[in-house]
Amino acid sequence: MENIAFKIAKSIANTLEDSVLKKGYATLVVSGGNSPLEIFFHLNQMPIPWSKVTIILGDDRMLDSDNSDSNDKLIRENLIINKAGSARYLSLIDPLMTPSKLNFPFDISLLGMGLDGHFASLFPELLENISLFELNAPHEIYLSQKSLGDPSHKRITMNLSMLLNSDRCILLVSSESKRVVLDRAIGDTRLPVHHLINQNKVKIEFSDVDF
Repeated sequence: MENIAFKIAKSIANTLEDSVLKKGYATLVVSGGNSPLEIFFHLNQMPIPWSKVTIILGDDRMLDSDNSDSNDKLIRENLIINKAGSARYLSLIDPLMTPSKLNFPFDISLLGMGLDGHFASLFPELLENISLFELNAPHEIYLSQKSLGDPSHKRITMNLSMLLNSDRCILLVSSESKRVVLDRAIGDTRLPVHHLINQNKVKIEFSDVDF
């Protein structure tokens, strides 16, 4: 995975550099969990104009930022260090955070997925909430009313339409078992990731086949 992780990090770096050159700024949406850690290891050492890059999580757990399960903590300790230490970081759990505070389109959304087919914090239990999965729904930062996932915590997440307001979207497929789930999701609407891969707004780049 390390070689793939480096290739993905370099690809992300190239996109961010190009965006800063063209627009004067760039925005990177990232996932938490273990899947992107090797990518972060390479990325935070790359000589990107980080002071012009904004980083935000696509989802998080509603925890204090010093909690070991906090993705906010993970990002601060694994990505916004070394050369990337000068990046602008916006916390999704900030109660004042709204979509209006972000620059669209994002340059890259880096997403992970689980064996239950969730991505970001869009879990199977939330599929009945149409606004979370409708491609043209208003941008929304959704706070769950109950604990979800493993570890089980209340979650906050961008909805699908917001995540897809991005020039690039990379989905991390970090194991063969996840590839099996992803292949099943092509035709299985009960898996949230079905709605990510069966849309034509943004090409989904898969870490296990496109890098």
